[in-house]
Amino acid sequence: MLAATSKMKKNRKCGHIPCLIINHPLKLNVNGSINLDPKVMKKNLKWRCLSPAIRKTLLIMKLSLILFFAFSFQLSASVLLGQQVSINTGEASLRTVLSELKEQTGTYFMYNEEDVDASYKVDLDMQNVSLESALDEICKQIPFEYEIIEDFVVFTKKEPKPVQEPVQLKKEIKGKVTDKSGSPLPGVSVVVKGTTIGAATNTNGEFTLRIPENADVLLVSFIGMVPQEIKLGDKTQYAIVLRPDEGMMDEVVVVGYGTTAVRDFTGSVARISEKELEMKNVPSSTSLLQNMAAGVMVSGNTGRPGEVVRVRVRGATSLSGSNEPLYVIDGIPTDDATILNSIPPSDIASVDVLKDASASAIYGSRAANGVVMITTKRGRLNEKAKFNVSYNSSFDTQIKNFSMLDGNEFRSYLTDLAKATLEVDPGNSAAEDILDTEGGYLGDANTNWFDKVKQTARRQNVDVSVRGGSENISYFVSGSVLDHKGMVVNDDLKRYSGRVNLDINLSPKFKIGTNINLSYTDRNNSGTSMFSAQGHRPDLPVYEEDGVTFYDVNPVAESTVVNNSDEYRISGNVYGELELTKGLKLKSNISVNQYMNYNYQFHPSYLSWYNEASASKEESRGYRTVFDNTVSYTNTFNELHSIDFVGGLSYEDSQSQWAYLSKNGFAMDEIYTNVSAGTEFGQSSDGKEERGLFSSFGRLNYKYNDKYLVTVTARYDGSSMFGKNNRYGFFPSGALAWRMNKESFLSDVDIINDLKLKVSAGKTGIQNLSSYSNRDLYRATKYNDVPGIEHSQIGNKNIQWELSTLYDAGLDFALFNYRLTGSMGYYIKDTDDLIRSFSFPSSMSVNSMYYNIGSVRNEGFEFNVKAKIIDKKDLKFDFAINLATNKNEVRKLEKEGSTENSSGAIVQGTGSQVLAEGYAMGSFFGYKYNGIIQNQERIDELDANAVENGNSSYYGYLYPGNLELTDLNEDGKVDGKDRTIIGNPDPDLFGGIIANLSYKGFSFNANFGFQIGGLKQYGKALQNVPSQLTGLVDYNLYNRWSPENTDAKIPAIYLGQGVPALTSLSLYDASYFRLQDLRISYDLPEIKKFSVQGQVYVSATNLFTLTSYPGTDPATVNSYGNFGGNYETSYPGIRTYSVGLKLNL
Repeated sequence: MLAATSKMKKNRKCGHIPCLIINHPLKLNVNGSINLDPKVMKKNLKWRCLSPAIRKTLLIMKLSLILFFAFSFQLSASVLLGQQVSINTGEASLRTVLSELKEQTGTYFMYNEEDVDASYKVDLDMQNVSLESALDEICKQIPFEYEIIEDFVVFTKKEPKPVQEPVQLKKEIKGKVTDKSGSPLPGVSVVVKGTTIGAATNTNGEFTLRIPENADVLLVSFIGMVPQEIKLGDKTQYAIVLRPDEGMMDEVVVVGYGTTAVRDFTGSVARISEKELEMKNVPSSTSLLQNMAAGVMVSGNTGRPGEVVRVRVRGATSLSGSNEPLYVIDGIPTDDATILNSIPPSDIASVDVLKDASASAIYGSRAANGVVMITTKRGRLNEKAKFNVSYNSSFDTQIKNFSMLDGNEFRSYLTDLAKATLEVDPGNSAAEDILDTEGGYLGDANTNWFDKVKQTARRQNVDVSVRGGSENISYFVSGSVLDHKGMVVNDDLKRYSGRVNLDINLSPKFKIGTNINLSYTDRNNSGTSMFSAQGHRPDLPVYEEDGVTFYDVNPVAESTVVNNSDEYRISGNVYGELELTKGLKLKSNISVNQYMNYNYQFHPSYLSWYNEASASKEESRGYRTVFDNTVSYTNTFNELHSIDFVGGLSYEDSQSQWAYLSKNGFAMDEIYTNVSAGTEFGQSSDGKEERGLFSSFGRLNYKYNDKYLVTVTARYDGSSMFGKNNRYGFFPSGALAWRMNKESFLSDVDIINDLKLKVSAGKTGIQNLSSYSNRDLYRATKYNDVPGIEHSQIGNKNIQWELSTLYDAGLDFALFNYRLTGSMGYYIKDTDDLIRSFSFPSSMSVNSMYYNIGSVRNEGFEFNVKAKIIDKKDLKFDFAINLATNKNEVRKLEKEGSTENSSGAIVQGTGSQVLAEGYAMGSFFGYKYNGIIQNQERIDELDANAVENGNSSYYGYLYPGNLELTDLNEDGKVDGKDRTIIGNPDPDLFGGIIANLSYKGFSFNANFGFQIGGLKQYGKALQNVPSQLTGLVDYNLYNRWSPENTDAKIPAIYLGQGVPALTSLSLYDASYFRLQDLRISYDLPEIKKFSVQGQVYVSATNLFTLTSYPGTDPATVNSYGNFGGNYETSYPGIRTYSVGLKLNL
């Protein structure tokens, strides 16, 4: 029986000490563990009389029978130990830890209470590891070991093992191992390299070793931490700090003024890790977010050098101000997205997008549009210096080429057009001029203007960095060079940047650090564009007959404009952090962001109607200083209550100033290097703005029994931008979360690893104002040559914050041993007291005044999921999908000054995109139509009805083939009052799909983006000739209405007749599915002699797009506008091909 039992028993060892057979009666504890009670054993005298060997045999027989019959359906030992667990108990008793492991795995634990003290403290923080790893880690921290008998884990006391100290062990060293926060790490393995001499740290993280005189390196390792090699010297005391490994970093989310574990986070956040960021090949850091986060919409990259793409987090909220999120870079807040162009993407370690009030309210008055937390890379203590060098070379092509007429096609089409015009409008002078062969209206050239102004668009990028650290200093230093040439001649950018991130431990309780980023950008912005080239007549030549003088103001001439900008930026911070006692820290941080921009422009004389050259020079500079002081405290009480608090004060001071000067009358175009060379004064202006913000804030996270979580956040802001009556704003938020899988009704569901239900509500703000909107302003003027001043602005002392109230409900989940993770949520964001400018009559010297009126609602659903499909050593495959909806609705507008229309709504604005109550911001405002007028009889009928209603005509001069616009207000004519809301630019659904496949050294990464619904303009489809469509795009030119083609859906074109401002015929479905990024890489074999690792890769962006949109790109929009649905007018969208090399030394 003994032999048989030995086969069923599987021993596990902690260290090198053999496990013991337990020979005590059993008693089942209520917490799921089993202790072996010696009191029961004493009652059995016969048991005492047996020999030790027989007692052991009988006990094993008895124990085996009990285990077999009571738990016959348990897993085998190998399966049992392979179960995945995630546990973060903080400092807790062994009893509590075993109860937690029992809840997750269903495993029972046994121990003798006299030999095993279950009150021993254990500190575990392990995610997605095997039960075996967790048990091994427990045994490192306490003087016990375990073995597996059937499907039970039995803990016993370690037997002391005599240590034979070698003769050469002459030197004694001591040390303490802590994490980066200064907390001691018990159970850390400390071993002399190349020997078996070692020890484990005690509960205080301390160790003592006697080592040989020739020992030179200590190996320090701990589960979940980066192993370190500590060089030994003459010292006998060592302070060692371990940091989480790269895999653990993804389990922490960066929030305002701190970090928190993802599993304990009660808010809504989208996180992009360093590994995910490395798969992106983009020139701008803002493009890193594209398709990566649910609820975050990033406009397409047009390819223009220096472009800042547009980012929207859960829709737009402000009617007239910026809708960009607040960016916080290494703790430095900024609402200037252009600063991201100074940060190379290779410097960024992670991006966290805070979306709900619980997550973002700590930034108060600037957080209504979301907060993007950007963390740059840092070094690690006791890490050997690691050099990284990367080179990337790319070239760009258009996503979709323009289809254009050549010179012969243009002349032929214009001739036919003139003939058709004369049939309906005899005597049309423009048509007669075209048909007059002697008049010279049509040129004889055949010019492809696009070919004349385009160049090979390419991008080269070199990044170099080094990171590492000694015992007390860690560092990250990088440098980057970007050379980016656009598609248009004289349109290019060069950027040089450098970064230093430094952290210094002056003592175990006090550390300081700094982050510094420097950049210089040289930008040349051509005076022409692709769309300008697209719209120029191909029958005209570039030059006059002399081959030197430009024929007219054409795209090639425009490309000679000098427009050069030099930008210098420095941003950085210095901090100090003091730990007063365990868990209690004080931190002071001062940050500065400063820029200087110099712009010079020269317009040659041949581009002026007055044949006169002009030049201008503009200088601008500014800075923002932020001084933060915070106190933080973390602790766990009675093993059940955990708190994490941060509070502080913040002072922010901003200033900007500028000066502009222009002059005319240059003697010759060749003299353009200095504005002073002009002989005539042009214009001049200068200005200065200052603003300040003083804030107090706090956040408290409370967790009970790892089951119930509460977050309370508040910020109180005082801003100089508002009037004295509303200068201060209070922005509170709260969140609750319930880890449902901890409840008894779900604890036995093996497939659920984590299931967290969460709700939150709170308020955030926006301060979309100029610095002095609350004050009366005056300006200098003259009247009858007498100098004086006049009122230029009426200040509104009652103007206040735009206030957003957010409600969130969501569910986070982790299933199948964390192989399937994700979240889903629903939100409502109501923004009130929106700031608008009220216009005064033109008779007043004052143009406008800002005031609060209007409200907007955004509501939607978000979903994201990540799945590890294959997770083997050599083969891995995972994918992620995120999708979101967002319904935007303007709920209130001011009636005064609204535009008359037929929608029945209050409409503000007169352009093609307006604000209208009950509709999305930027809804399309135009005419509906009843098809195409087929004959003159229909025109006569419409005009007759117009006359009956007292009008002269239905809609000016109409001809067969024109659109029949709808008279919505039924007054017998079509005018501006018949305009109405005709479309919504916002998509019904948008998101991304990411797939990663790796086999040995090869990796394949794909990023797809999609959008369903939403309309976008494409005005080129209806433009007229020769004024608007000056001749190139052939879109539907041969598919328009004519007497022979009456079924056409595109109206006819007649010379001299305009096109309505906007009809639904110019709006197209902008739905698309796109392969956004594709990357294939190969990890080169390591050159061990030189410790060199490398990777080569090829990548491409925008490889294909499935869409019905007829323009060049459905995803690109004007990045300077607040509304979607407009088409970019300078660059058409690009496809990029890249090749790159990375070396790690």
